[in-house]
Amino acid sequence: MEFDGKIENSETTLPVSEAKRKRQKGVTTVEYAVMLVLIAIAVMIANPNISSSVVGVFSNISSRLAG
Repeated sequence: MEFDGKIENSETTLPVSEAKRKRQKGVTTVEYAVMLVLIAIAVMIANPNISSSVVGVFSNISSRLAG
């Protein structure tokens, strides 16, 4: 008998991995954001002339996210 990702009882059938998938989606989003920041830092170190442009972009994004 194989496990299909569901727990069954007399009242309901619940997907075990639904909450896990939602958490994983949030974690993936955070991981991509961290990677983006690290790439931006590497670019700023490699070419200081575009540092102000990158800082401006992140400032714009943070102000839009803040409301």
